[in-house]
Amino acid sequence: MVKVFYGKKGTGKTKHMLESANTLVRESNGVVVYIDDSNELLVKLSHRIRFINILDYPVYGSDAFLGFICGVASQNYDIETIFIDGLTYIVHQDADSLKKFFDGIAKISAEHNADFYISINGDEANIPPFIQPYV
Repeated sequence: MVKVFYGKKGTGKTKHMLESANTLVRESNGVVVYIDDSNELLVKLSHRIRFINILDYPVYGSDAFLGFICGVASQNYDIETIFIDGLTYIVHQDADSLKKFFDGIAKISAEHNADFYISINGDEANIPPFIQPYV
C-alpha cells in the first residue's frame, strides 16, 4: 500500500505522519522506518522506529533516493512500513517529475509487502495524475 498526504505547508501532514508512525510501531511485529531531512522529529518518534536523516547520506534526486530505499528495504525483510516526510524537499524535485519514483515505490510495496506513507507539499488542486490514486 502507498498512501500520500498531499497539501500545503502547515496543513498537519507531518503531525498525522508522526501519530501514524507511533501508532503503527505499537501494533506492528515488524520494523517501521521514518525518513526525514532533519533530526527535529527524532524526539517525537518512538524509540522503536528506525529514524533515518537522509542528509546523513549523499543521496541527490529521486533516482538516487529510490535506490536508497531499495537498499533499506533489501537489508531488512522485516520492514513493514516506511514513512517519507517531505518527499519533494528530500529529492529537490517537484511532484510532477516523480512518476518513475512512484512506479518504483509501488513495485517495492507490492513485491515486498511494505507499506509507504509519503508526505508532499503542494497545492491539492494540482496533484499529478499518477499520485492521485494514492491520496
